[in-house]
Amino acid sequence: MHTLQCLLGSKGGVIFSSSRGKNIILLVSSWFHGLNIYLFSLFLGDTVTIGDVSFKLKTPKNPEFVPQNYMTDSLAQAIVHHLRWIMQKDLLGQDVFLIGPPGPLRRSIAMQYLELTKREVEYIALSRDTTETDLKQRREIRDGSAFYLDQCAVRAATEGRILVLEGLEKAERNVLPVLNNLLENREMQLEDGRFLMSAERYDKLLQSHTKSELDAWKIVRVSEDFRVIALGLPVPKYSGNPLDPPLRSRFQARDVYHLPFKDHLQLLYSIGSNISTERISQLLSFATTLCSQESFTLGLPDFPLDSLSAAVQILDSFPMMSVQHVVDRLYPYNVFLGKEGRTAVKDALKRFELQDSESHLLPQRITKVERAHGNKPFKADVTVQIGEKEVTFQVPAGTGLLKKHSRSDTFIKTSSHNQLLAEMMQSHMVKDMCLIGGKGCGKTVIAKEFADILGYSIEPIMLYQHFLLSLLECSSKISSHCKPK
Repeated sequence: MHTLQCLLGSKGGVIFSSSRGKNIILLVSSWFHGLNIYLFSLFLGDTVTIGDVSFKLKTPKNPEFVPQNYMTDSLAQAIVHHLRWIMQKDLLGQDVFLIGPPGPLRRSIAMQYLELTKREVEYIALSRDTTETDLKQRREIRDGSAFYLDQCAVRAATEGRILVLEGLEKAERNVLPVLNNLLENREMQLEDGRFLMSAERYDKLLQSHTKSELDAWKIVRVSEDFRVIALGLPVPKYSGNPLDPPLRSRFQARDVYHLPFKDHLQLLYSIGSNISTERISQLLSFATTLCSQESFTLGLPDFPLDSLSAAVQILDSFPMMSVQHVVDRLYPYNVFLGKEGRTAVKDALKRFELQDSESHLLPQRITKVERAHGNKPFKADVTVQIGEKEVTFQVPAGTGLLKKHSRSDTFIKTSSHNQLLAEMMQSHMVKDMCLIGGKGCGKTVIAKEFADILGYSIEPIMLYQHFLLSLLECSSKISSHCKPK
């Protein structure tokens, strides 16, 4: 028995490490069905245990397919329960369907589980343009010859990976049934003549036939480690296509709602150390109110609760800034809501004391941009003036030269442009962004100026109603050699 040394103690749990540095025990207490139980995450070389459920790890053949950096130092209890449930279904050989409101939480839980168990992943985001070939096989021409290229579902089945299907409600109803037989019987007929067969049936055939005979018959073994994790929204409440009953019956479903208020509050407290706890509690209460059934009845869209951590990061760097101004970035209610909706949101802001006051300030302009010191080639230090103060923070940057002066021959800034660029820098510190405005108001010009300041190159793509998702992933070029671009 190795001596255990305490490394970290927190309100969520205690982490210990052995003298050899191999064993890590995460002890977390939770209240479950009226009993005070303890959840353990125990790494013993090749085993992961959560509570009373253990999973034996395997060395991945392709480590580059294993998700990274999704696990955090401390997990909320709700997340731990979700991971334990997925592990149970995985051990039973069942496919799972995580259903819940819009946001990255469901995908994050799936990736956390795959990282925890060192499982390889095949991922596809479904849309109304997704076809059968995107799931099974796509025919391509290379060097004058046509051949079939396995897609995500076939690769996952043959290589023993986890197939993550996101946006199940967006796919057309005639597309997903092609997976029915693969989900139920682990079988599928492929366009190139091969036939995917379940591991159990394939192994039985091997008892009476040789592998060369099965290869001649074009029978391919489906790995016993193959699983499917589907992610989707509940339809209705949200728009989309409801799952047809045969496909729905193939999954074990679990409702993944937003984090409980207490867990979410503790997470925000850990991010915003420079903000008063009362302010954070008011902000979370306001966001939770807009996700309630009463707000849905009024026709108000859900507040993006998962983006609150980004808002708190901005407020932590700029504690003197208006909270309502940050809320407007996450929830631009003045743009997409009518008069009644705007009134309802303003009443909620007033109720939780989040409305602007004279003491709250707004960013005015960018005063300085320079490359970050040290070994940080893709970072820049940006200084923004807010009131009488200047705040310096670090943002991602491109590989080009930074624009250190504000003058330009092609772009004449106004005070509103300076404020918008400063706000974009704040948002860029924590997240991607979307510029909303009418035609000809200067969105593209502002985006180019922002890119020039940080040394980014621009790749413009014009979107339209019938734009195909495949055009974002790759573009094809027909030439004499018929090579893909």
